[in-house]
Amino acid sequence: MINFNYIGMSNRKHIRNFRIFEYVNNNVNVVVGLLILCKKTQRVFLVQRNDPNKYWSLLSGGYDPDVDINYLDCLKREMREELFRDIEKINIDIKNGGDEFIGSKNRNFKYFYGCVDKEFDVILDDENLKWGWFSLDGKSTINGNENSFGLPDNLYPGLKQKIDTIFSIY
Repeated sequence: MINFNYIGMSNRKHIRNFRIFEYVNNNVNVVVGLLILCKKTQRVFLVQRNDPNKYWSLLSGGYDPDVDINYLDCLKREMREELFRDIEKINIDIKNGGDEFIGSKNRNFKYFYGCVDKEFDVILDDENLKWGWFSLDGKSTINGNENSFGLPDNLYPGLKQKIDTIFSIY
């Protein structure tokens, strides 16, 4: 069951009109991301990207206007592709986080916050190297093992602020 708290997301016509404006007229690439907090353990879910910087990041991926109906649809697809999990089978409450425009990449990053009652395991595709549930200042897990403490060092730029914010939302 998904609770999605975002104005206009259920209105397909609105999203299609927005999509035309955003993609055709502006040629802006849109990336959608989801930061997930487990309410019970107070840990956030992160993946380590398989890129030159090896950043730890929230789940994210490119919005495809030819495939995705809306941003939630994009998150569902990314979760299936990168984590081999069906978001529909995870009881998750999703709230809009905000937008960040990255001019150097002509990219609009739309991010969301999610909250689950129970941590879940994943199987990664080749876009990510590792996954984990991370505490701010306690035991964390990487690839399902209790073998870390606190947040990883190599966080994607700006992610720490989003992690701090999710604790104030939930």
